[in-house]
Amino acid sequence: MLCALGALGVLAFAAWELWGTGRKEAAVQQELRTAFEFVEGSTTTSTPAVPDEVAASVEPDLPGGISAELARARFPEDGDALARLEIPAIELDKFVMRDVDRDSLQVGPGHYRGTPRPGFSGNSAIAGHRSTYGAPFKRVDELAPGDAITVHSADGIFSFEVVSPAAAFGERLDAIDPDKVSAGSVIVDPGDTWVVLDFGDARLTLTACHPEFTSRKRIVVVAELVSEAVPMAAVFGGLDADELNELVTEDLGVLENSAS
Repeated sequence: MLCALGALGVLAFAAWELWGTGRKEAAVQQELRTAFEFVEGSTTTSTPAVPDEVAASVEPDLPGGISAELARARFPEDGDALARLEIPAIELDKFVMRDVDRDSLQVGPGHYRGTPRPGFSGNSAIAGHRSTYGAPFKRVDELAPGDAITVHSADGIFSFEVVSPAAAFGERLDAIDPDKVSAGSVIVDPGDTWVVLDFGDARLTLTACHPEFTSRKRIVVVAELVSEAVPMAAVFGGLDADELNELVTEDLGVLENSAS
């Protein structure tokens, strides 16, 4: 009897992991979709979404003449979506959270803090689950060079194309087992954080645990930006290049603290 009860408990837990967590993720994603409608309605090109007349009417109160109101549109608070991620090849359409902490990843893919937001120069990195909480990145292993990725955000709408690991990482692949490299992805150890470093271009890096239902390895897919990158000076004027690069990796709380 005890063995039977134990087996039922295991099955119940497995069902929650696969079905229950997915329901939670789906409910929050729907809430994010509703809240994010202003982005899709106001971004039609890779240019800042805020109209000039609105920007001119807001009093700048952060460093570099930045207004807190406009900055909040680009630096969402905890629990808000940073961007919408669409990958038709694997039928993915999800809203990306502003962080990769546990709570964020339970409701959608998350953006690595310390990496630029999608559409800026540099390596914008996003992580997602493959097995639970809706498994947004379940099929990332199916992506191949040339597959399209679209990111919608308060900064604009940006187009990316998946590239091969050889094109993404070059000689770095020499240290990786060839069996871990496929046409559109590479398998690395969890400590191989070099995959999210700046490679001197504008790219989007997707990461997830591998194989499914484990966290032993990480699967990595890289896409290059094929639309125009955000001209940072046009988004936040009055700052030099170093200050701008620092700004796009920070959140609004850091900016507000620096203004006080």
